[in-house]
Amino acid sequence: MSDLTASVRAIPARIVPYAAATALTRTAQYAAQTEVPNEMRTKFQSPVAYTLNALRIEPATKDSLTARVMVKNQAAGVAPENFLLPQVEGGGRKHKRAEAAMRYAGVLRSNQFAMPGAGLSLDAAGNVKGAEVRTILAALKNIRGGGTGKGKKLANDLFVGKPLGGDRPDGIWRREGKRLRALFVFTSDAPTYSQRLDFTGVVQRVVLKRFQPEFDRALGAMLARGVRA
Repeated sequence: MSDLTASVRAIPARIVPYAAATALTRTAQYAAQTEVPNEMRTKFQSPVAYTLNALRIEPATKDSLTARVMVKNQAAGVAPENFLLPQVEGGGRKHKRAEAAMRYAGVLRSNQFAMPGAGLSLDAAGNVKGAEVRTILAALKNIRGGGTGKGKKLANDLFVGKPLGGDRPDGIWRREGKRLRALFVFTSDAPTYSQRLDFTGVVQRVVLKRFQPEFDRALGAMLARGVRA
């Protein structure tokens, strides 16, 4: 703030924090709405709108003079922080809601993950289609309370367990004629990710490029309105 105040000596120092707060908030908004989503489009394969709109900001005030670009931690579906954090920091992903439902049904152990099998349809972004997941989870509800549920036939020609013959893994399978196709394969190996999204770096570059112009614009608008607070 001392540098900003010194750079506008002819301006009353009292209005500088107001212009700075506006500039910080606008800079954060640009990072969250434009630059980070653009980086996602570069680093991720066909990211869906839910991912591109996963950010929010905490605006600055004249007292705090701090704006934050943040990932939403609450949502109607999977919380964006659950799937974005591994992409930013690397490491293993958290359990998904579908996996929690499978554990509740007694077919997935607490240390297991459910990985999509070849029998599942994926959307353009490479994600499992929600309708297929809902069909599978609805079928699993029918086995709640019946032991582990492993080795049981379900609705829609689904089967839970380890198929006989061959070295096929434990999972959820669908019978298609005389063959079984894996919908989900159960594994104890946690899925891991390497860092792909330089979240902090992108935001920092936006700050260096846009804060000063935004500050000048905010200050000019205040002076044009005759503000002399």
